[in-house]
Amino acid sequence: MSRRNQINDDNDDNKRHDEDFFGAHNKRQETDLSGGIGGKSLWDAARDIVTSREKAETLPTESNTVLFVGSRTGGKTTMILRYLERTNEAAKPTIALDYNYAKKPKTIDTIGKDVGHIWELGDGTFLTKLIDVVLTPETIANASVVLVLDLSQPQELWHTYQTLYEAIAKRIKYCINEASKQNPYIKEKLKQSVLKRLGNAVRLDKGEIEPLRIPLLIVGSKYDLFQTLEPDAKKSIIKTLRFLTYYHGATLMSYSEKQESVHLRAMINHFLFDTSLSNKQPQIDYQKPLYVKSGSETPEQIGPPPIPEYELGDLRENSPIAVWRAAYCKRFPQEIEKRDPSLTQDYGRDPQYADASIDAMREQKISPIAVWRAAYCKRFPQEIEKRDPSLTQDYGRDPQYADASIDAMREQKMSELQRYLTMKNRSHS
Repeated sequence: MSRRNQINDDNDDNKRHDEDFFGAHNKRQETDLSGGIGGKSLWDAARDIVTSREKAETLPTESNTVLFVGSRTGGKTTMILRYLERTNEAAKPTIALDYNYAKKPKTIDTIGKDVGHIWELGDGTFLTKLIDVVLTPETIANASVVLVLDLSQPQELWHTYQTLYEAIAKRIKYCINEASKQNPYIKEKLKQSVLKRLGNAVRLDKGEIEPLRIPLLIVGSKYDLFQTLEPDAKKSIIKTLRFLTYYHGATLMSYSEKQESVHLRAMINHFLFDTSLSNKQPQIDYQKPLYVKSGSETPEQIGPPPIPEYELGDLRENSPIAVWRAAYCKRFPQEIEKRDPSLTQDYGRDPQYADASIDAMREQKISPIAVWRAAYCKRFPQEIEKRDPSLTQDYGRDPQYADASIDAMREQKMSELQRYLTMKNRSHS
């Protein structure tokens, strides 16, 4: 790797460059003015050092980004507010895309990355194009995703997962391809990060899994409501989530607004500030808080899909993800999320989003339009289009559409209907 790439990877590399140049432990190198150092004159070598330092100082500090996506009522905003220790704020529905930043806690002693960026995509699965705002070729190398799935709504869980995951994976692929034009090492760097998280290069090379190229955390929210489901249903849901975690190289945990999640805070710190994670053993008992670290489970430990063995025969030829999708959706038929009518309301009139200056500008723009509309309608009275009465006529009686056989059948049915209505009226009289 060239010296410039080393500097791009870490702002402290200029120190290592100095040590390589002058020798470790401040060891003196014997030089002379004619021979210089490494075939260079002292002047050229000193100029290289100054140039390297100037470039390093102008490089921006790379901060990490976390994108929260998931079920529309899954509790994403509450998770973020708790992490930011803003528990006195009431969680409001997220409109489109919301941004927060986090400062590194004093208890974290990692080098660099003092500020982390937190984005939240609202409106469930409807605004996936806004993912492009957060995941860009410039941010992709330092980005992570938190996918929140509402465990109390198993009939929407797979649809939510699939819609959001596919949109994210597609965007990541595009960003990596674009970023590789400037940095040809980014693909290999992200691949090595995946292998480090999974700790199992063999299966990745065999194509048995399709891990996301950036860190992924799957959070099963509303775990308290999930506990009210039938035991068989809970087992099927947890088993499916464990498979998705394995297949995509993710970490899995449950979450409830009624309890503080130490694991969730630790994961967000890890994503934002590169802190280390504990080697906690997986907790897969559906009656206890769920936790599965990436790379900690195998297909043998997870077991087969929650579907009778005799029904697996026709599915085994499909990809693993297709088999699990068929099994889960048969157990929990998916209901496509419909847009809440309240989402179409005029938020510009909502008091909770009031802003004096913006509201004044809005009224300033709307007033001329209202005046113009009134003047136009006064000069050109508007006529509402009315339905032609002829469109309500009975074309079955129209001679130009006559057909002897069809007319005979029609008269027979009309006679039967008339007799039925007559008998019905007599029975009630």
